[in-house]
Amino acid sequence: MHWITLSLASALFFAVISALDKILIQRYMPSFRVFIVLVGLCQFGLAIVAIPLAEFSGYSLNTTLISFGSGVLSGIYLAMMFWVMRTQDVSRVVPVTSTHTIFVAVLAMVFLQEFISTLAWIGIVITMIGAALMSLGPTMRESERDQNQLIPFALLLVASFAFGLSQFLSKVVAEDIDIWSLFMWRAVGMGLTLSGCLFRPRIMPDLIKTIRSPVPIGLTVLTEGVLVLGAVFLTLWAIYSGPVSLVVTVMAVRPLFVFILGIALSLGISRVLDEPLEGKILAAKLAAIVLTIGGVIAVSIN
Repeated sequence: MHWITLSLASALFFAVISALDKILIQRYMPSFRVFIVLVGLCQFGLAIVAIPLAEFSGYSLNTTLISFGSGVLSGIYLAMMFWVMRTQDVSRVVPVTSTHTIFVAVLAMVFLQEFISTLAWIGIVITMIGAALMSLGPTMRESERDQNQLIPFALLLVASFAFGLSQFLSKVVAEDIDIWSLFMWRAVGMGLTLSGCLFRPRIMPDLIKTIRSPVPIGLTVLTEGVLVLGAVFLTLWAIYSGPVSLVVTVMAVRPLFVFILGIALSLGISRVLDEPLEGKILAAKLAAIVLTIGGVIAVSIN
């Protein structure tokens, strides 16, 4: 049952990527828009890597457009998530965006006539309660106390829906296109969407300055290039090695890994993430994560 190890490794990889994304946005980027553009450029790089493995025949133009559209929606998801992540803890952001599974399930029920059990509906309710508790729960940060937390929560839900719709579209065309072609067209769609920030005024000087800085560009390439490619490879390997419903269920522990990383990287002198470690806040986060993971598992095993 090595698919369990692969699934856990994939969840851990994506958790590390989320933590590094927060560090890059918070410490190394002149603005989150510059980071979004760099992530888009890395997606173009991943698309180039996939070209030798992809096929360019055997599927229709509609399949290509749906695959591309899936990437556009994933790009929207990332852009909105990064926008919220610039002011909120990564351990508060990831559990809310993990609710995309429920949107996939509902879309599959409506458009693909898939059955959703009573347990899955209970899981959907529990997931939403967990996500709300995570995003709207207690915080020590003055910046968050002064803000309306409903706005970032709503944005994260919209981002989660966009990612869920992206996953649904990928599922729709999965039988008509090989996995690497799907990966390539999705990457192109994500790259174009995220690179759209280039058209904002005054972003180009900051982008050029960041590209010329070894540490920011090196960490970005490592995170959004090498680690993302590795995480995708582990995910695909796990899916091909075991039952997809159980694979997705195991991968749902990603928010827990992010929670642990958030604590570890907020301890010591450097406090790289600097997340609040007050007992009341940690307890609320852990309770929210348990609810979110439990709900996602209930939906995944539907």
